[in-house]
Amino acid sequence: MAILKIHSDIVDEETRQMNLFWCGVDGTSFDSVDAFIDSIPENDNSIELRLNCRGGDCMEGWTIYDKLRSTGKEITAIIEGKCASMASVLLLTAPKERRFAYQNSSLLIHNPYIPPYTLADAYGAEDLKRMAEDLETETTKIVNLYVERTGSKESVLRALMTEDKYVDMDKAKELGFISEVKAPASAKDKQSKKWNHSKINNMNQEKKVTVAQAFQMLGVALGVVKAPIVSLDLSTADGSTLTVEREEGDPQVGDTASPDGEHLMPDGSTIVVEGGVISEIRDPEEENDELDAANARIAELETELTSLRAQAKSQDELVILNKVKTMGGLEGLKKIASSYVPDARGFQGNQGVQGGNGDPVSLIDKKLAEKREAHKKKFNK
Repeated sequence: MAILKIHSDIVDEETRQMNLFWCGVDGTSFDSVDAFIDSIPENDNSIELRLNCRGGDCMEGWTIYDKLRSTGKEITAIIEGKCASMASVLLLTAPKERRFAYQNSSLLIHNPYIPPYTLADAYGAEDLKRMAEDLETETTKIVNLYVERTGSKESVLRALMTEDKYVDMDKAKELGFISEVKAPASAKDKQSKKWNHSKINNMNQEKKVTVAQAFQMLGVALGVVKAPIVSLDLSTADGSTLTVEREEGDPQVGDTASPDGEHLMPDGSTIVVEGGVISEIRDPEEENDELDAANARIAELETELTSLRAQAKSQDELVILNKVKTMGGLEGLKKIASSYVPDARGFQGNQGVQGGNGDPVSLIDKKLAEKREAHKKKFNK
C-alpha cells in the first residue's frame, strides 16, 4: 500500500516552490501528487490518503481529485487532524466504506471565496458580478459532489457551508463524509494491525521556520541581507549535470562549481571548471570560431591524405621493392642482368627462303625479282 500524506496547503506548483524557497514551508500541488503516483510500483494497487490539511486552491484541488480517481487504485482516506475546504473534496476520492477519521479530528466545509489579498486591484461592477457568478458556479460544483459522495441533502450541506464552522467526527459520520471513527491504535485489538505500516511515504513533510530564519528571510525581502547561496543543477548539452553555487542569475567566473572540466551548455556556450571554480565562460561565437578553424584544418588534412594515397605503393609493389633492396638495389640488378641477344629467326616452310645475308625472302619478293630480271634481259637485247 502506498501512503500519501497531505499535511500542507493545496497550492499550484509555482506557489509551492516560492513558499519552499522563501519560507521553508512545503505545499501540496498537482505536480507533487502526480510524481508520487508515478513512483508507485505497478503491482501496488492501493493508496492510503492521510489528511491533515486546511485546504487551498480550488482548481489545483480538483486536478488532484481527478488524478487520484483516474488511477483505478483502491483508495482509503483517513482524517488525521483537520480536513477543511478543498481537503474535504480529496477525502471523497475514497468510497464511503473506506473513509475513516480519528476521534479528535475535525471537518470544515464552506463556500469558496476570493482571498482578500487579490482585492488590491480595482474592480468594476461587471468584474464583481462576473466573480460572483464564478463563485456560485464553483459552490454548486462542490455541493453536487458532496451530495453524490455522501448521500446528504443539498439543503443541509448548503446550510453548513454557509455557516462555515468545524464539526466533529460524529457529525461528519452523520453527514456521510466518513463511515467510521477509529479509536487510537494502542486501544484496539488485533484488527488495528491493518492501520500499522512499516513503510511510510512522506509526501509533504512540513518544515519549521526558526526565528533566525524568519529574520533572514525578512532581510532578504527588504534587500538588506543577501539571499542564501543555493546550488543550481544545470543540464549540459550531453545530458550530464553541472552544479553551480550562487545567489541568483546566470553562472559567472569565480562561482563554485563541480565537476571540473569543460561543459558545453545547450545555448552553445562552454563553462570551464578548474579546481571547483568556474575559470572561464566561452561564448557560442568563440566556439564557432574554433569550430571553423578545426573544420579548415580537417579540410587540409583530407587533401594531404588524398595526395599521400595517390603516392602510396600497393602491397605487391612493396614486396618487389623489398626484394630489390635485399638483392643490393640497382647495382645488384645490373650484376645479374644478361646481355645475350638471340639471332634473328628465318621463316619456315613455304613462307619464304633465306636471303644471301641471312634475311628472310618471301615468295612474292622472289617472283618480283624474277620479273625484273626477265624484263631487264628483254630490253638488253
